[in-house]
Amino acid sequence: MTDISDATSRITLRQRRGRRRRMVLLSSLAAVLVVVGVLAWLLFGSAVLGVRSVEVYGAKLVAAAEVQRVAGVPDGLPLARVDLDAVATRVSGLPPVAKVSVARQWPNTIAVRITERTPALAIETPGGYWIADDQGVIFDSAGKAPHGVLPAKVPTGDPRLIRDLATVLRALPSDVRDRVREGGAATPDSIAFELTGGVQVVWGSAEESELKAQVLSRLMLTSYRVYDVSAPSNPVTK
Repeated sequence: MTDISDATSRITLRQRRGRRRRMVLLSSLAAVLVVVGVLAWLLFGSAVLGVRSVEVYGAKLVAAAEVQRVAGVPDGLPLARVDLDAVATRVSGLPPVAKVSVARQWPNTIAVRITERTPALAIETPGGYWIADDQGVIFDSAGKAPHGVLPAKVPTGDPRLIRDLATVLRALPSDVRDRVREGGAATPDSIAFELTGGVQVVWGSAEESELKAQVLSRLMLTSYRVYDVSAPSNPVTK
């Protein structure tokens, strides 16, 4: 027969061990919560991991200082709290910026990487030239047309005409595009180009540009002074 005092002692011992395990578990949990709390404070509430610099990469046409100003990231703001998408949206509003990405560089830096627009058209104006990319977006100005950029005349300065002109320029066969000396449009239906040697290409509107490009390529297998593809189903050569 088991001694009652021995059984009581074993039960008491197990209870003490159970209490110790619970205390150890509670102490460990409390320690983890403290660590998590400290980390959360460091990440979201402290300037220890706050913004100390905004680094700009890829800026040539726009000054890095202007990108930093537009980015609008407060000094000391915890890096984890910076809204990267909002920063990218603000920077993308700068005319020369085609693409932008924003990233955190721990512990204290925001990196802004931009891809600037590539000049494709130099639109003649009384005071110089507007510079537009191949989408017809005006993003810069210059006193003269940059080397390798197509000079163009759009007397009204109509942004739609500039976009149409860019659409046609993208559609031109590469061998023709390389020969273009000047482009222009006074109305949406009067887009035209002058090639080397005084050759004229009458394009008309930007509609059906891919078809017009195919027709032009076939026509230019024979030499003429004028190629009119404004009506691609009934082209005219002179």
